[in-house]
Amino acid sequence: KAEAEAVLDGAYGYGIGPVLFKPTLTTGNQTFRTTREGALSYFVGGNPKYPGDGGFALKGWRDCKIENAAVYLNGSTGTTVGNVIITDKDGKVTTVDKTWTFLKDAKGTVRIMAHHSSLPYLPTSNEKISEAEVLAAQQGWGQALVNIATTYENEGLAVAKKLAGDIIDAAYGYQFGPVLFKPTLATGDQTFRTTREGALSYFVGDNAAYPADGGFALKGWRKVEVKNTAILIDGNTAVTMGNVIMTDKNGAVTKVDKTWTFFKDPKGALRIVSHHSSLPFVPPPAPSPAPIIGPTQAEIYTALAGGVLVGGVVGHFLQ
Repeated sequence: KAEAEAVLDGAYGYGIGPVLFKPTLTTGNQTFRTTREGALSYFVGGNPKYPGDGGFALKGWRDCKIENAAVYLNGSTGTTVGNVIITDKDGKVTTVDKTWTFLKDAKGTVRIMAHHSSLPYLPTSNEKISEAEVLAAQQGWGQALVNIATTYENEGLAVAKKLAGDIIDAAYGYQFGPVLFKPTLATGDQTFRTTREGALSYFVGDNAAYPADGGFALKGWRKVEVKNTAILIDGNTAVTMGNVIMTDKNGAVTKVDKTWTFFKDPKGALRIVSHHSSLPFVPPPAPSPAPIIGPTQAEIYTALAGGVLVGGVVGHFLQ
């Protein structure tokens, strides 16, 4: 919080007058933060007057890149418009549309006097997914698994990890939010991999935060076959259920039960937003029937002595 206060006092013009600050993630009557207090709350939260603030600057950012579309200068002011691209510690990238107006104050310090930030407009895709697109996406996933495995064997972990990251970015929907990914061989509190980091670790390992991951995609896969039981298509969303059958370089076959949900993004690409994979249920063997054990000779004599069996056929066999 102290660091954020120093940044605000050094970079913004709240000491001169109200700053025209519209943050990315504000709404309602607290959309505009023209006071230092409102700006500080947006960046670090912790202010009960602004209960919707979670602290935008506390989201684990690791890289920030600015791509200006244009810069307009006029005397002591300058205005910029363009994109700010920020990457968090999990590798997730967020792009915002940004307009700043800067003012050079009496001491020659350039200060932000207007700051408008918003998420890019994404038109809704109303184009229906076709079954052919779904099948192609599934086949692409299978081929990608094989490609990661062979790249690992031929070029090493670093190259395979880079390839896996590119495949996740192209095939999954982590850019749009959490993906509902339940891998086959994940357990405990790391069963569900809703972040890109968790998914990448599952496929290639090499992440101390996920110590149990050995790299599922590195297991020498050579062939992947998808057998759908059914496909449900509703507008720009499709759900599939069935088996995925994978063969490794030694000929060993692994079959998993798989459900995928795909959606068509605004650019027309199919993306996995839900992925549930599990080993088929194997019922335990049926218990063996209890053996039928007849009476012993001692039990028969005991019964005779008690008068239960007398004379007749039994007497004949006892002679």
